[in-house]
Amino acid sequence: MNKPCIVMQTDFGKGVSTCTMEGVIAQLDPEIRVYDSTHDITPFDTYEASYDLFYVVAFWPRGTIFVSVVDPGVGTSRRACVAKLKNGCYVVTPDNGTLSHMVKYIGVEEVREIDEVRNRYPSTLACSIFHGRDLFAYCAGKFASGLISYEEVGPRYPVEEIVIHSTVEALAKEGMATGMLETADRHFGLICSNISQKAFAAAGFSYGDRVMTVIRHDKEIVYQEVIPFVKSFGFVQKGQVLIMVSETLEMQIARSYGNIYEEYHFGTGPDWTISFTKESL
Repeated sequence: MNKPCIVMQTDFGKGVSTCTMEGVIAQLDPEIRVYDSTHDITPFDTYEASYDLFYVVAFWPRGTIFVSVVDPGVGTSRRACVAKLKNGCYVVTPDNGTLSHMVKYIGVEEVREIDEVRNRYPSTLACSIFHGRDLFAYCAGKFASGLISYEEVGPRYPVEEIVIHSTVEALAKEGMATGMLETADRHFGLICSNISQKAFAAAGFSYGDRVMTVIRHDKEIVYQEVIPFVKSFGFVQKGQVLIMVSETLEMQIARSYGNIYEEYHFGTGPDWTISFTKESL
């Protein structure tokens, strides 16, 4: 039977730090396959970490072990854990909001706090600032290699105690839809909401509509413009802003041959809200 692979995401960039995490795993078992998801999460942004996990988890086989290290509370009393998901995968992470989308959309069957006495890289006890290497990668490697069972990760605690980020629920009615900015693709400037394509369609929006789009940060308007709802970039002129359906089947905006994220420095999470209203209303 093949051993489970490990998929890693962090906020500290691909480099020597992630290399040491890979090395710790290789010391335990050089046959374990380690893959990178992303190491470009906005520093300290545990909401973005949660969404990025949600984005990739469904596309990996049962048994995959995800290591997510976005850990502004490293070295404090925040829990380090391994969550067993209802789809058969596992997430090794600080319990600081990173599991929010797992709880809401995939489901967490069980969660265990990592025993730092048994499942920490032995030579690093004097260091309190790199649990990505010393605790999360090491524990994930032991688990993937079969050196420990899931039960040997550490003591179980109630799923209800998992730290969850607050959200703004998406709402839709005839000619209008509201929600929050769920994610931002900094490379192409794709700004994605949590408003589903199904809800958007049920509210009566269709391709070709011109839609008043308003984005607020802490209730202050930072963007307001009437833009078209089209299938993809190719249906608007170069430089024009558009609304389209994202690969996660949610509504997003972008600028053709541009980067609206960099222009307006949009963020994500419940402080950033978006509304769509048909121009005719």
